[in-house]
Amino acid sequence: MADKFARKYIPFMLFLAMFFYVFYGLVKVQVIEQYKYKSFLSEILGKGGYNRGLRGTIYSSDGVKLAWSEWKPVLNLAKYTQDDEKILKKYLSIEQIATLKNTGVTELDWEQAFLLKSIGYTVKTIEKRHSYGFLYHLIGSVNIDGDGTSGIEYAYNDVLKGKFGVSYTIRTPGGGYQQGILENAADNGLDLQTSINFGLQKFIYEMLKQSETPSVVIVSKPKTGEIVAMVSYPSPENDMNELDVLTWEKLINDPLKPLLNRAISNVYPPGSTFKVITALAQLLYGQPNTVSCNGVFYYIDSKGNVTGKYKDWLTSGHGIVDLKKAIRVSCNVYFYNAALDVGVDKIVEVAKAFKLGEKTKINLPGEVSGTLPTPEWKYETFKEKWYPGDTILYGIGQGFLTVTPLQMINLYNAIANKGVIIKPKLVINEEIVEEKVKLNISDSDWNLIINGLEEVTSVQGSAANAGTASKSFKGFPISVAGKTGTAQVGDGDPHAWFIGFAPSEEPMYTVLVLIEHGKSGGETAAPMARKIFDYMYENGFFEKNNN
Repeated sequence: MADKFARKYIPFMLFLAMFFYVFYGLVKVQVIEQYKYKSFLSEILGKGGYNRGLRGTIYSSDGVKLAWSEWKPVLNLAKYTQDDEKILKKYLSIEQIATLKNTGVTELDWEQAFLLKSIGYTVKTIEKRHSYGFLYHLIGSVNIDGDGTSGIEYAYNDVLKGKFGVSYTIRTPGGGYQQGILENAADNGLDLQTSINFGLQKFIYEMLKQSETPSVVIVSKPKTGEIVAMVSYPSPENDMNELDVLTWEKLINDPLKPLLNRAISNVYPPGSTFKVITALAQLLYGQPNTVSCNGVFYYIDSKGNVTGKYKDWLTSGHGIVDLKKAIRVSCNVYFYNAALDVGVDKIVEVAKAFKLGEKTKINLPGEVSGTLPTPEWKYETFKEKWYPGDTILYGIGQGFLTVTPLQMINLYNAIANKGVIIKPKLVINEEIVEEKVKLNISDSDWNLIINGLEEVTSVQGSAANAGTASKSFKGFPISVAGKTGTAQVGDGDPHAWFIGFAPSEEPMYTVLVLIEHGKSGGETAAPMARKIFDYMYENGFFEKNNN
């Protein structure tokens, strides 16, 4: 009886046990451990990824690419073996193999990439950024992640950088790929058109390169604030997006500091280019008068004692000098008197009205503000009181005063605009930001200043009477209103300045030249400025449709 029962029910019990085992397995996989197995299947059958579009191109105003990107295939091997050596020497150059051995990565051309992929190597595509070394101070460079680290690349990084895209596809069990179930295409970054004229920028750089002297040249449009050229020499010769360690170390240890943008990140005494501020202060608050210049000025204190002796640059003197002639011949003796006439506070007031001592807020990193000294500043800095001699030197742009070249071209742009300060800019479609100088300067006063600046470049004659840049600009067909400067420094020859705008009656361009330790503004900076004006005239810059 028991055997009969066993034969009848044991198969049923075994079937029931197997059924529950299978049922439990299905519940475990589909319910209890559902997330685990879904992740596993997703890893086998699905493929997700993200990518970023190319960085936008930076253009010059004359249509030249100043910085641009391209896709570049690369081979990346974490471990380079003898087997790789045998295979890759058939496809790669000796230089590529050497780079691969040293760094684990080497760039390929597209044919090499196709062939290596066909034999099983993994080839990736990266974004490659290009620019010109001599444009580094303006354009800047990008880091390994493709983000701007300096210059326009940094200032406009959010505009230029490509946008991220995401994709996800499902793989069939056979290994093929089905159509993507999620596809968000990556967009390229936006392009920028700068106000920089590539031809002019390159011409200026090559000219400064021949002189081999640290220098700054800026060319701008006074009516719009657009920077047409900004050259700081020396500059790196290499594309800063493709630096090796040795080149980088050489650049940062170079005593001439090629990485320094002298136009905005270095300060200098302005010398006689500052005399327009002293002149305006005297027109507003003093009593412009004639002085007799015999080449030296003696300061006499309240007790009648001579406590200071200050020389003119022309030791024989300029004779009888009024304000306009003082600007023309850059008479120091006149401006010593003018500074004492109005006092330091009024000079500072006028300088501040023209934004000296503060950043211009150009959209470039690294700008500094310089120093616009006051008696309070001197006491806080040196614990010394302010002396009349400090005021005397202030009047000719010396002493504790320091400025950036960009601040000074901004000053002369404001004079060209008769009291309208325009914020400098590098991108054409940026808005024009202007501010009226908060000083009550009459048209007749503006005309006096501008006429004096015109005579700097136009009046010929003896050293006592000629404009300090008249030799350099003799025969130039357009009127130029400008000022030379020879700024004394304690560590060598003076710095040489020239700043001028043209045409003087309807200004289109302002040119600034600063030559470190160039000895004389009239002898070195003005001739270089003339070469720049000649290039611009010959290449149609002064035609009305170019303004």
